[in-house]
Amino acid sequence: MTDLLELALFSAVVIGALAWLVVAVVAPRRRPAQGSPVARTFLARAWLYAPVWVPLVVVAAALMPGVAGALGLLPGDHCLSHPASHHHLCVAHPPEEAGIWMTWALPLGALGVALAGLVVCGRRAWQQWRLARVLIQLSEPSSFGPDVRLIDQDAPLAVTLGLLRPTVLLSTGLLSRTSPGALDVVLAHERAHVARRDTLLSFLDQFAAALFPARVVGRLLADLTLAREQACDAVAARSTGRARVAAALAEVASLNMVTPAVGLSIAAGALEARVMHLLYPPAPTWRWVLAPATVLVTLVAAGVGPGHSVIEFLLTFLLH
Repeated sequence: MTDLLELALFSAVVIGALAWLVVAVVAPRRRPAQGSPVARTFLARAWLYAPVWVPLVVVAAALMPGVAGALGLLPGDHCLSHPASHHHLCVAHPPEEAGIWMTWALPLGALGVALAGLVVCGRRAWQQWRLARVLIQLSEPSSFGPDVRLIDQDAPLAVTLGLLRPTVLLSTGLLSRTSPGALDVVLAHERAHVARRDTLLSFLDQFAAALFPARVVGRLLADLTLAREQACDAVAARSTGRARVAAALAEVASLNMVTPAVGLSIAAGALEARVMHLLYPPAPTWRWVLAPATVLVTLVAAGVGPGHSVIEFLLTFLLH
């Protein structure tokens, strides 16, 4: 069983590297933002996290024939059609003893690359955490609730800070420059970030993006940012109205609000696209699910069917 897990890990790393290459070559980079925020967020993250979920799906599917055979769910023995020296991904027919340096060198190399990305993101997260801590230490409780704090700063500022316990931070400059209606929209928008755990998800997206060249994932991250802000605009519109949120966005834009290098702010994203999304929301549809569902079914079918044999022969070729 140890050898089987070793070869399954090796296969996942090889397939993950191929998925990374596909994303680097094919990922959309200049596509205009269209459709609902939910659809665009899902599709952007499907590209961004492809080196993780694609190998998990394919390798899990490739193991299914062996599991089904071991449980007696399939007639006959599919492994008998393969050469005896073949590396079987099958629990009923353990593979030949692996113990080859490549089966661990490649996964360890991939782990090293991932750790390098983690170090870069960890350093950035540490710097952002320190800045967020300083801002919160300089702030004071507000009358808007325990989740909102005020900082004495003339520049207009509205930002959501913190990964696990997000806090909304407003500046006194923002309070003095915005109308009460616009301030209600700002609070509703930032609280939507808190409820959606957007600060944590944004950090995970940045970590996944660190494994790619910036030119590859720039469009994906921009689309994620815009979709996130549009989703929070929509949440705010439920309590205040779409026209009111659009007017508040225009008012906020006129302030040239500071966008800090930490946290999430209502000032992020393309203003025109956000206003158009509020005033002319796309018709609700689930047709966008067809493309990712087709890809998922294809990957599973490939893993269970021809992909199973391809992976086994690839393992034999690489390891012998």
